Amino acid sequence: MSRRWFALLLILLGVGVFLYPTMNDRYESYQQQQILQQWQDNMQAMGQLMEEEGEDPHSEGVLNAAPVGSVVTPLSEASASTAVAGQLESVVAKPTSGSKAPVNVIATAKPPPAKPKNMEGVLSIDKIDLKLPILTGATMDNMKVAVASIANTGKAGAIGNYAIAGHRNLTYGKNFNRLDEVVPGDEIEVETGSRKFVYRVEEKLYVLPSDVWVLQSTEGNREITLITCDPMVDPTHRLIVKGKLIE
Repeated sequence: MSRRWFALLLILLGVGVFLYPTMNDRYESYQQQQILQQWQDNMQAMGQLMEEEGEDPHSEGVLNAAPVGSVVTPLSEASASTAVAGQLESVVAKPTSGSKAPVNVIATAKPPPAKPKNMEGVLSIDKIDLKLPILTGATMDNMKVAVASIANTGKAGAIGNYAIAGHRNLTYGKNFNRLDEVVPGDEIEVETGSRKFVYRVEEKLYVLPSDVWVLQSTEGNREITLITCDPMVDPTHRLIVKGKLIE
């Protein structure tokens, strides 16, 4: 009897080991979608708040791209929270002396959802149907979920080299799995919530892991660098896609 239970346990263990990669892959994809949805909800709430304050959320330099060099002051999370807090205060109409008019209370507004933790934008490449959250810091934990910016490199849209790293998963289309299909002339978009920056791919390189010069920036240029492993199995090199901001 004990042998049968032992055999059944081994079978269940084998099934679990066999299914783990698939279940883990689906869980990571679910995490990506949750982060993107939270980001989208936050941006919609910000847009509604701007409309209520008399601003146009679709105006140039608010949620869409603006010319490089223009000064933009996006609605910060703190200011949004302050504005919403003001709306949450009930406005009471006081009756005049001797009046028995009822007290009117204006309906309170719902505060915007919290911004996704550790997220600085969304990376999109239409050529390969890619849309991923960009997390801050290329740590192992962050790169399990999405792509991540490399510390001490540039910022989106700013002068410098904005470097983003991601795994080249075996699952088709996941993370940077199809990055090798990108060629010069393709476009890369980075949306930060207040701005959208579009880069045009200029070159694709295969370098050694020790070739950190790819993280350096050309003086005065606004660049982006996408980094992943190559080949996907037993990688020995790094696939590099570099682009420049379209002004």
